[in-house]
Amino acid sequence: MQFNKADVCVVENKHKAVCPVCTKEFPDDEITVHASLCGESDLSDSFECTVASAENDSSPSMPAQTAAFKPKSTEDVLCFIEQQVDTSTEFKLCVDREDLPDRGILQWKRKKAASPASALKVVYIGEAGIDTGALRKEFLTDMVSGIEKRFFEGAGNQSKNPKDSLTDVDNENFRLVTYTFLHTNHIWKRVFFFYSNFFYVAHRTVGEIMAVSLAQGGPPPAFLREWCYNFLCTGEVDLNSLSQEDVTDLESCLLISRVENSADAESLMLLADEIVSCGYTRQIKLDSKENIIRAIVLHSTTRLIPMLQQLRKDMELYGLVNQMATNPDACHPLFVPGKIIKPDANFIMMNCQSQFSEKGTSKERTERKIINFLQDFLQEIEMSDSAAGDTGPLGQSHIPVLPDEKRCFKITCNFNHECREQQGDHSVCYPTVTGTC
Repeated sequence: MQFNKADVCVVENKHKAVCPVCTKEFPDDEITVHASLCGESDLSDSFECTVASAENDSSPSMPAQTAAFKPKSTEDVLCFIEQQVDTSTEFKLCVDREDLPDRGILQWKRKKAASPASALKVVYIGEAGIDTGALRKEFLTDMVSGIEKRFFEGAGNQSKNPKDSLTDVDNENFRLVTYTFLHTNHIWKRVFFFYSNFFYVAHRTVGEIMAVSLAQGGPPPAFLREWCYNFLCTGEVDLNSLSQEDVTDLESCLLISRVENSADAESLMLLADEIVSCGYTRQIKLDSKENIIRAIVLHSTTRLIPMLQQLRKDMELYGLVNQMATNPDACHPLFVPGKIIKPDANFIMMNCQSQFSEKGTSKERTERKIINFLQDFLQEIEMSDSAAGDTGPLGQSHIPVLPDEKRCFKITCNFNHECREQQGDHSVCYPTVTGTC
C-alpha cells in the first residue's frame, strides 16, 4: 500500500500520547505545550485549550490552539487585573495629605482628562517627592482606610455595610430614586434621596478607588458584609439570607433591641411610628415581634442597594466585576474580612534584612542591640491600644497582596556609624528612608 504526503500527515495528527503527570491523552503536537504547564500549581486547570482546524484550506494544516485564561485563585485574579492597568499613560493626582479621603475623592472626580485605568501617580502638596510606587501605595492606604470610616459603618474591625447618610442631603440638589421589593407576598417600598453633588458621586468614585487599590498595590477593601459582597458579585440580593447580624446602623439596631425587650402590647405600641416607617403594614401585637424585626432588617439593608449598585458599576474597571462574578470564592478574601492579615511585629522582623558589620566587632554588637530594640518597640506598639490604625514602619497598613510584590518584599536596614561626624552633636537621629515597600 502506498501513502502520499498528505495521508501521512493525517495519521500523525491523530496519534496521541499520555501525560505522565495527569495521565490524560493529548495529540503529539500538543503534548509539548501541555507538559510545560502541567503540574504548576493548578495552571493546567487554569487554561481551557480548544483545537480548531483552519477552514477553506486545501493544504494540510497544524491545529490552531487558543487559550482562555480562567483564574482559579486569589493570586490569579490579582495578576489578571494588574495586567489590565494601562502603564503607557498616567493618572496623576495632586492632593493635600491632611484632608483625605474627601480631597482625594474630589480631585479624583475632577480628573476628567485621564482615566483611572492608567497608572496612578500621586504628588502631595508641599512635599518634594517623586512617586516611584511608595507614594501611590501610601495614598491608596489612606484612601481605603478613610473610605471605610467615612462611607461604611459597623462595629470595630467587623464587616460593614454602606452608610445611609441622610445628613449629606441637599434639599436644592438631590436625586430621587424609588425601589420596590417583593417578598413573601408583601411589598416594601422605600424612597431614597441622594446628595448628587458629593454623596452620590462619591460612591461612584469609591468603586473606582477600590478597584485601583487592588490592581496597583494598595490594600484590599476587606471590610464588607457577606451580603454586600454577594450583591457585588451577582447584582442581586437574596432576601432570605438577610439576618439581624446584617443590620449595622445604630438607629435600626436600637429599634430591634427595643422591640425584643417589649414586655407587653402597650410598650410595643409606643414604637408604632418607627415600626410603620420601616414598612411593616400588619397589626402591631406582641406575638408579631418576629415579623416586625424582619421588616426592620429588610428596611435597614435594602435601602443600601442603590449605593451598592453604584459601587458595582464602577468596580467594572479592569474587568474586576466580571472576575468576581466568575470567581466569587477567589475574590472573597479581598472584600470580606478574615483572611487578609495586617503586618505585625513578627511579619516586619521576618522580612527585615539587616546589613550587619563584620561579625565579632563592636559595631556588629551595637547593630544587633538596635535590631533587638526595634523588635521590642514594635511588639510594644502591637500590644498598645494607642497604636490602633497606625500604619507603622511599612508606611502601609497591609501586607503586600500582589503576587510579584509579595515575593519581592523586603525591608533593608543599613547602619550609619558616622552620623555624629556628618550632622554634628545631636541626641535624635533622623534615618534615611527609601520607599520601596
